[in-house]
Amino acid sequence: MRTTQQVQRLLVVLALFAVVTGAAAQQAAKKPANANVYKTAKSYVAAYHYLQCAADSMPVPASTAEVAAIVSWYYAKARAGQRVTLRVSRPKFHSTATFVCPVAPAPIRPAAVAQERAPQGGKAPLEIAILQSKLNKVLAVDKQKYTMRVGAGMRVTELLPAATKAGMSVQIGSLPAYAGLTLAGILATSAHGSGDRTTNNLADTVLAVTWVDGRGRIRTSTRKDPEFKAFNGGVGVFGVITELLLQMTPPSNTQLITVMKDDKDMMGEINRLLKISPHILIHWRPDAANFKAFLVRPAPKGARVTPGVNMTVLPSIADQATMAPMFNIWHTTLGDDSDMSEFLCPQVTDGSVKAAWASVKGERVANVTGPTNNLAASECDEHCTWNDRRVFNGTAQDAEFTIDFEQLAGWIADVKRAFDVELREGGKAKYRCLGLGYMWIRFGQGYDGITATTSGMKRPVYVQSTWMRSRVGPLYQMRYQFVLDLIEELTLCKYKGRPHWGKKFDRTFTHPKCPVAPLYPKFGQLLALSKQHDPAGMFKTKLFDRMVNQGKFDLTPRCSALNKCYCSADVHCAAGHKCVPSLAFPGYKLCKAAMKNEPGSILPEMLMAAVNAV
Repeated sequence: MRTTQQVQRLLVVLALFAVVTGAAAQQAAKKPANANVYKTAKSYVAAYHYLQCAADSMPVPASTAEVAAIVSWYYAKARAGQRVTLRVSRPKFHSTATFVCPVAPAPIRPAAVAQERAPQGGKAPLEIAILQSKLNKVLAVDKQKYTMRVGAGMRVTELLPAATKAGMSVQIGSLPAYAGLTLAGILATSAHGSGDRTTNNLADTVLAVTWVDGRGRIRTSTRKDPEFKAFNGGVGVFGVITELLLQMTPPSNTQLITVMKDDKDMMGEINRLLKISPHILIHWRPDAANFKAFLVRPAPKGARVTPGVNMTVLPSIADQATMAPMFNIWHTTLGDDSDMSEFLCPQVTDGSVKAAWASVKGERVANVTGPTNNLAASECDEHCTWNDRRVFNGTAQDAEFTIDFEQLAGWIADVKRAFDVELREGGKAKYRCLGLGYMWIRFGQGYDGITATTSGMKRPVYVQSTWMRSRVGPLYQMRYQFVLDLIEELTLCKYKGRPHWGKKFDRTFTHPKCPVAPLYPKFGQLLALSKQHDPAGMFKTKLFDRMVNQGKFDLTPRCSALNKCYCSADVHCAAGHKCVPSLAFPGYKLCKAAMKNEPGSILPEMLMAAVNAV
């Protein structure tokens, strides 16, 4: 029971909180958008702000021929004895693993970027980043065959209106929900949409890939070619993708159905929903014991189409209240304040699952029919929670794996156990919750590929964890981070989950006991293609080589005392934490702070932070 004093204090805080955030919200729209901070003279920055990739040169070609000329130039240098690393990306790329960087960087905080440039044979290596920002044009349209040839640097947010203009639709379920990704990036990292044993991946719709090999020669591969199959999840280790031939469809409409359920019989509910549509995206809050499922499917004949409908599952936060100071305190204070949690958790958990797949004129809609291109993906650009410094000063922490459908029930049970035993301590800390975010579940089909995360699988399922954390986060361990670390390591080691090639930190690909390369029976074929098409080894990176050789992640001094835990430098490890055994899963250890229940210790700080924000 709370004391009268505690209740009174909490009521005062709630009242002041409403006043303060309301004032901040009124001011928010007046402030200018952020300046572009994603590119400097010799570096480019990730959208999530964890990585800053350095390069000696960053050419920006506008055609396949220009890419070929650049690669040929550096291949000649490599043949003459110059060590060259060449990677392809763009400013504001969406990766947390360093496959995209020519130089393996340090996290942005501290700002120093690691320079692994020790001269060999008297010559320092050349690190080159080909930026694909200008490879974003529609190159050809065949209206009879419903195909489009496009530049591989085109973003989804550019593809969708181009398809509408051409009188075509993308295939339902084939694209990721976020429209800010490039098509080449989606293919190279095996990114996906959702479709149980049906279309769920960009690769399902690609007919041919035009690319440049490590000698600078222009090549084209079709679906029957091994190179084509290796591009899906091949992280660009044997060539540069420059053009894609896409199979589109006649213009179509999509029906959206939104369902909210408790997670008591989650597996049973999933099986029932899959009978309605294979194209399902699930947002799950285990700490609130509920989930929201978005189902999309071809609209029934004659269905009424709602004008002005758009996909907004990732809405802009441009006009929301200024919450950055409070958000920072929530993530950087180690004290376990039950008053604060009981005040914030209902808002956080409820707000996290309030996201709607679609909106009409800014109003959320749960069930609607609209043009397929309008309901395929969304873009929040500078005002996503992971970009906007003013509202949350936040960034995203993503972790995704691919497991088999037959493992899903066990995985769901283990996630529930991690939340119950580790987070809530078996009921002793019922007030606890994680911050803004959710677990995702999506569905796929097996693929005859090499290192696509679905390669050779029977019925793949994509399981993901996405949480918003403070931008100062790399210097701190996120509140209750140990729960997410445990789920991540369980999925990798117990379920042999295949890590997403972009939505992971380096540590996942270099786990000392759970190597990634052996998860792919055909991994040797990727190495053979790399050797064949990149004889100078220009396209490989340190992380890829370390993964191949099963090298361990280098822990910094901050992590060295915790090296029995699943931690990594400046990202998941923080001062004040100890390596302790998991309560829920014997054999696993967690990087955990000594959480003390100190009622009321943080609420005054949060209140003052809100006042100062106004």
